[in-house]
Amino acid sequence: MESHAHGLWFVVVSLLAALLLSISPLSGDWAWARPDFLLLTLVYWLLALPERIGIFASWLCGMVLDILQGVVLGQNAFALAVIAYIIHVSYQRLRMFSLRKQAAFISLLELFHILVDQWAQNINGVAQTHWLVFLPIISTGFLWLFLRPSIAWLQRLFAVY
Repeated sequence: MESHAHGLWFVVVSLLAALLLSISPLSGDWAWARPDFLLLTLVYWLLALPERIGIFASWLCGMVLDILQGVVLGQNAFALAVIAYIIHVSYQRLRMFSLRKQAAFISLLELFHILVDQWAQNINGVAQTHWLVFLPIISTGFLWLFLRPSIAWLQRLFAVY
């Protein structure tokens, strides 16, 4: 039983850190360009540990994010569950992509997440139609170039497998 839970604490801590970074206040225009830390962390663990982190974990993280952000319940949960399904279906192929191609793919996943968020907010009459809502696509893809090697190093350091 001990070997199955080996390193699970680090996965949970990294997801909690991503949730905290997702709700931490940023000043002014920086808030528009906030990378999607939870998406980045979830995608990393979905690629690294597809047998342990899956659709339910992504849905649960999305529900927690919905509660913390005070948005429509299920908005982030739905988007992250669909993203987790896409990753789960194609994780073997995605692992073979170069880091830059993975970053481009992550940017497309962030675009999907933003579009689902905008759709849910339009249904509830709280639409943000400013073009700045699409800035996280660039910042999330760019951050993947640095976050993936960093988390991979920490994964090896703490022997998470």
